[in-house]
Amino acid sequence: MKIKKFTAPTELEAIEKIRQELGTEALVINVRKTQPRGLFAFLRKPAVEVTAAYDDGSDKEVLEDLARAESQAKIAATPQAAAVAAKNSDFESMANAAQLEAQIAEKDDRIKMLSDMLLTTGDMLSRAQSQMSVARQSPVERERIYQNNLLQIFYDTLVQNQVSPHIAQEILDDLDNDQLKSKLDINFIVKVVYNSLVKLIGSPSGLLAEPSKGNPQKFAFIGPTGVGKTTTIAKLTADLCLNRGMDVGLITADTYRIAAIEQLKTYGDILGIEVGVAYKPEDLEQSIDDNKNICDIILIDTAGRSHKNVENLAELSEFIKIVPDVEVFLVLSLTTKYEDMLGIVDSFSQIADFKIIFTKMDETDSLGAIVNICHQTGKKLSYITFGQNVPDDIKTVAPGEVAMRLLGLGEED
Repeated sequence: MKIKKFTAPTELEAIEKIRQELGTEALVINVRKTQPRGLFAFLRKPAVEVTAAYDDGSDKEVLEDLARAESQAKIAATPQAAAVAAKNSDFESMANAAQLEAQIAEKDDRIKMLSDMLLTTGDMLSRAQSQMSVARQSPVERERIYQNNLLQIFYDTLVQNQVSPHIAQEILDDLDNDQLKSKLDINFIVKVVYNSLVKLIGSPSGLLAEPSKGNPQKFAFIGPTGVGKTTTIAKLTADLCLNRGMDVGLITADTYRIAAIEQLKTYGDILGIEVGVAYKPEDLEQSIDDNKNICDIILIDTAGRSHKNVENLAELSEFIKIVPDVEVFLVLSLTTKYEDMLGIVDSFSQIADFKIIFTKMDETDSLGAIVNICHQTGKKLSYITFGQNVPDDIKTVAPGEVAMRLLGLGEED
């Protein structure tokens, strides 16, 4: 068994490289995001490094080689061998000793590599067995959907992670037929379910902005109270300024909370950006006009609105309508109940079309709502946030990562 690392812009591209080079039997044992380093790091984008294990039939040979090397090392370490070495001072003897030492070190490294890989694989297996145990021993009587035990375990895992039961069934029902019975092993089911989840989530996209002074692109952020709109805007602003070299304009229409204005102004001061305040739609229009010749992009914060308050939503709509060609993002917290999320998406859809940003991933273990919302609303996703650190704790939604976590195979935080 050997391991090899693959690097690509996204996790899916790295996995595709693994599939093409090592085949479908290769095992992914680690996924991590890597940051560019070096003098010109700011010019390069982050990448994803995926570590895969594959069987080349050499493990037995490695162990045999190691045993021989250790045997030779023991002989070389005897007093008699030491005496001979002391008497024999020619370069050939020294070279052989150095070569033997290097071989032993190399075998040690390979054995450690195998050991680490086994520990990682064992950890994943342990987690899967734990989930199966919980499914069997739960005091709540579970409705059995599938006669096939493997399909039932995958169904229970998805539902435990808050994927709606009817969506879990849609994913698994195609596997529940006589023609596929001979193929229903864990690897086959994982591949099918993983691909189905990734397809459901779709292809998220971030702020597709290019420098454009004189006609800056405008993005507005809407959503309920307390979901983290202002912090999300601060993270995006820092990324646009520091990593993409753009001139950003900030405007807040959240005049209901004094703290919101001060919070955004604090971030603006740190980044050297003046924050405009819009108390009414006409103020917003004027602020945009003031910034259009000096900014590449303008981000607009709005007041949090209850999706049940028709009057407040109508007021928010006036702010959005006054901005021509604005792209809107609805910010949702993953800690919100799924049923409430559906109501929020439905109510805010009456104001504008939008992409969705999910926040507070670090405050929940269940990501099923992401799949549910995509399935039920057809809305496109954008970013996901997972902490308060600015600008680090935000990234574009990674469908593969979400799918792995829903299958219980993702990295534990």
